[in-house]
Amino acid sequence: MKAVVYFKLALKYLWRHKRRYLFMFIALGFGFGVQMVISSLKDGMKENLYVSAQAHYSGDIIAFGLDPDTSISYHMTSIEIDSILASAQAASIDPLAVSVRTAVFGMRRGSIHFNGNTSPLKDIVGVDWEAEKKYIGGLSFTGSPSPFNDDTILLSRPVAEELMIQQGDSIILEVLTVTGQKNTGTFFVDGIVDDSAIFGFYKVYVSRLTLNRLIGLADGDCSYVGFSLKNRKTLEQKRAALYNSLLEKVKTLPLVSDRDGFYKSKKNLEKGISVLLISLPVLLSEVDQLVSAIDLAAFVLFAMMMAIIMVSAAVTCRLILHERTRETGTMRAIGFYDRDLRRILFMEMASMAFLSMAAGFLLSLLINRGFRAMSYSWFPGFEVFLHNGQLIARYLPGTIVVNIVVTASMLTLAIGGQIFRNSRGPLGEMLSGGAM
Repeated sequence: MKAVVYFKLALKYLWRHKRRYLFMFIALGFGFGVQMVISSLKDGMKENLYVSAQAHYSGDIIAFGLDPDTSISYHMTSIEIDSILASAQAASIDPLAVSVRTAVFGMRRGSIHFNGNTSPLKDIVGVDWEAEKKYIGGLSFTGSPSPFNDDTILLSRPVAEELMIQQGDSIILEVLTVTGQKNTGTFFVDGIVDDSAIFGFYKVYVSRLTLNRLIGLADGDCSYVGFSLKNRKTLEQKRAALYNSLLEKVKTLPLVSDRDGFYKSKKNLEKGISVLLISLPVLLSEVDQLVSAIDLAAFVLFAMMMAIIMVSAAVTCRLILHERTRETGTMRAIGFYDRDLRRILFMEMASMAFLSMAAGFLLSLLINRGFRAMSYSWFPGFEVFLHNGQLIARYLPGTIVVNIVVTASMLTLAIGGQIFRNSRGPLGEMLSGGAM
């Protein structure tokens, strides 16, 4: 019951002294808003990087077929594919989606010819149009999302711009076969994908069946099988379970934990096809330094804002408490104990902090909307952190809670000692307005 009375008094005094709290309210709200902008943009950039890589590699867990008997990097037959799918079911992977793709990676392995001009390709990806209808439909491109045919090709925007290709044009795709020879096919451009990020740069999509026949693979072969999971937190556990199940069926290489291990696994392979299970974080380990740089920059900016909040709160609180010395002295004179004053003052400050952080959160929404509307075409390579060309902020519950707790802790450190001293001053000096 006392707590309710104290809280009502705290709100009453907060409203009475709202002008005195104005500076602290603005400083705390602005500081918290900037914190939320920094943390939400950082989480959004990291998520967009992961999602871009997930789309490129077709899942969170990827089973690559390594075949030293072919000139292409990755290859597996229907035997390995069936074994992987059966093992996934036995290991209870329960994926959201399964993608079976054929891919030709490398700038010297494929090219596009149009009107006498040529453009090299970085990635040629063969997909099952119907099976990956949802993924293809989610791409940002010109043209109808479906249906696609065996002679359909989707180009990335850099390729189309370089060769001045438009939707509906007929182009020639040249690719190296599994025996190292060149083969060509004629395709109609059904769409131009607006993706110039690292994973979509100089990339094309064609039918898996058509690509298999172009490079000399059997119709049912592929390069890798990807599994998209419902919960990433269990990614490594499910990869281990899939690995243990797969060991009994086909030749499976040991699990690796970073990109270096991935490269080493591709060397000195024994004759025949081997399966290598990779999780997406392993493939992204090469960009860990970039992600770490984002985290470091966010931490530095976060620390600066916390310092500003702490100094502003300490100075403002000192002035407010000094101006209200007679008021707190009168409260003690009419029967309030020291601890009662501290509780009321803390509730008063906490209410002000809550309102400030709420205002700061709304401010962050407005600022992030501005960032979302900006163009980042002037920043080379930044597209990997964007979603459909926009910088998207993510407000994760855990991050919001951390920001609130850290801000509240710093505020308590800044004002706690002053409240304690103010409530214990000599009564005579407090009533005369001289106690601090």
